[in-house]
Amino acid sequence: MKIWIKLIIGCVIGIVLATFLPQTEENRELFTYLTELVLNIGRYCVFPLVFFSLAVGTYELKQEQALTKTYIRIILYLILSTVLLTVIGTFSVLAISPARIPIIIEEEVVYALPTIKEMLLRIFPRNLFRVFPETGNFLVPIYVIAFLLGLNFTFDRLVTKPAIQVFDSMSRIFYHLNSFIVEVISIGIFAISAYFFFQLKNTQELVLYKQLITTLVINAVVIIFGIYPALIYFLCGRENPYRWLYAVIAPAIVGFLSRDSYFSLTFLVKHGKESLGIPRKVGSASFPLFAIFGRAGTSLVTSVAFIIILRSYSSLGIGVPQVLWVMGFSFLISFVLGSVPGLGAFIAVSMLCTLYGKGVEEGYLILKPIAPILVSFGVFMDVVTSAFVSYLAAVHGNMRREVEVRDFI
Repeated sequence: MKIWIKLIIGCVIGIVLATFLPQTEENRELFTYLTELVLNIGRYCVFPLVFFSLAVGTYELKQEQALTKTYIRIILYLILSTVLLTVIGTFSVLAISPARIPIIIEEEVVYALPTIKEMLLRIFPRNLFRVFPETGNFLVPIYVIAFLLGLNFTFDRLVTKPAIQVFDSMSRIFYHLNSFIVEVISIGIFAISAYFFFQLKNTQELVLYKQLITTLVINAVVIIFGIYPALIYFLCGRENPYRWLYAVIAPAIVGFLSRDSYFSLTFLVKHGKESLGIPRKVGSASFPLFAIFGRAGTSLVTSVAFIIILRSYSSLGIGVPQVLWVMGFSFLISFVLGSVPGLGAFIAVSMLCTLYGKGVEEGYLILKPIAPILVSFGVFMDVVTSAFVSYLAAVHGNMRREVEVRDFI
């Protein structure tokens, strides 16, 4: 059975449970626990998989003298995709002009991201083994040390060959384990689905955000079914772009329901190789990099949400300087969310409110009731964009393996 079909079945089971089970404290605690358990299982081997695969992938790219070109291509596409979605989000909300949201009194929630200094100390700790964090929320140190190891595998082939073989073997072992986890938790997604819809049922003021949610849906539909397929068609030799879209159904579903970039990475790695035909040497570099820094979808959601906050707090129009400010800071903030794989969009909006000042420092609180939906849309678009850019990078580097549609997982 295809993985996306298992996910649909699990999702339907979760919706049924959330619909018919009573909203008791015991049921909420049960599904909160089950959701955390499923997320933990899904992220169980992500860090070692990235560590071993990226090191070997970096070595393979360097051996083929394609390392610099591949990374430049991935980083350039990452930046361009973030710019594109930020601009689309900003101008779409200006064009659609959703209704203002009444000011709702909510308890302030304080979010704090690590500073640049703290992040550098985590990336380069005094003891190298401390790059393996206990919380599992910061992938950058693993990425850096794996990349450096991959670069140093080439200094003396006679000396490094045993280490390369070990890393290659461990990469394949953890990929196999990751594949097993993907198969197992595809049905277990019912817990995450039920928890998600329990939250929606508890959102009393959901009708107030109808136009905001509609704006996000329109953006997602236009980008996923229009802009991305059109770009693939014209940039990838006029091939059928909807093959790509079919291949990313499962990671997209997981991204929306889980609201977790690292959990989604589990599915992206498997579908990237077995459905999109992206080789390890490209996928090991691009997928984790997007999970850390490639938050184009989150940037889109941030720009849309913040402009609605501005309109809700002021009856004055939004001028060109404000529009440019929103786009610029939505773009920049998206690159510092690597330590919050599960709350990116809402934290980004709160940071934007603080930076803007002028009486809207606590403006993000009016969106607190639908924070899960904002984060879902952000991660959903992040995952799809990661698959899109990784596919382009593999095609333009002449590294993609052709996979028949009937063989998609």
